[in-house]
Amino acid sequence: MKESDIRPQDLFNKYLELSRQDINTFFSDKSGFMSSDCPACGSNSSTPAFVKLGFSYVTCVTCESLYLSPRPTPEMMDDYYDRSAAVKFWGTDFYRQTAGARRAAMFRPRAELVSSLSVEYGLGNSFTFADVGAGYGLFLEEVRDLGVAGSITAIEPAPNLATICRDRGFAVIEAPLERISPGEAEVSCATAFEVLEHVSSPRDFMAGFKNILEPGGIGLITTLTCSGFDIRALNEHAKAVYPPYHINLISVEGMRRLIDRAELELIKLETPGKLDVDIVRNSLLNDAKIDVGSFERWIALEASESQRNAFQSFLAENLMSSHIRIIIRRPAV
Repeated sequence: MKESDIRPQDLFNKYLELSRQDINTFFSDKSGFMSSDCPACGSNSSTPAFVKLGFSYVTCVTCESLYLSPRPTPEMMDDYYDRSAAVKFWGTDFYRQTAGARRAAMFRPRAELVSSLSVEYGLGNSFTFADVGAGYGLFLEEVRDLGVAGSITAIEPAPNLATICRDRGFAVIEAPLERISPGEAEVSCATAFEVLEHVSSPRDFMAGFKNILEPGGIGLITTLTCSGFDIRALNEHAKAVYPPYHINLISVEGMRRLIDRAELELIKLETPGKLDVDIVRNSLLNDAKIDVGSFERWIALEASESQRNAFQSFLAENLMSSHIRIIIRRPAV
């Protein structure tokens, strides 16, 4: 898989341009921003990392997670997601034009992974399932097509997307995961793909997972990690580091600490990413002046394709890709 398969450059650049315009509209006045302790481990000790588009990122001294501080309040972010032109573009033009590629490259493999996890962890032939941040429901359709889940629920706070999921025939909880009360939903398996980096409080988000999982239930979460090669190489030039969307880029160590703070059991942590080298390569081809190390420049621009592929495999196998995937379990007692 290449970056262009799921993020065509012209569409993605349009989205980024709209995001920059939105920042001027919604966040030119940062006086109401709030300081944040580390969203992963809770430490109040950090060092400045860099400023991007007027937003300040810091690095946690304890777990080395990268995060935005000060950051917009949850109310500011709710208003932004309601009225942002970039968010609207992503949910309409971008998503529609990439839906086919994303279904084949991302949603179908994710559904197959859920199916395999149901076997591996003994969830049965018709387990109860929920997806957090269900969007257009394309991933849920792939799960339904496999016929492995007895019930499927979309957890989607955006009213327009919640309506689309209902129209596709899914039960919907129209609320953020953090605001779902214990007992309001209880499933044996739940997923959240690329959501954690956006939320105001990752700890509350993980507590929400504990609320919706039945005892012994399994959760599958993917997100971005600052421990990954492309983010380490590109720093503020990394498109993955983009305020006000990606405000938590939790390190591998930070993820372990976050799960422990939420009183969940970590079953597996891996970084099976496929795009780190391709992302660095595309960034340098687009702007040769980006300051990266000599090795990073060589592997991205001068190494052969087989060398790049081999290095990407090395990154994935050694917890050094920026795509992190965790499997958690709610303790049975």
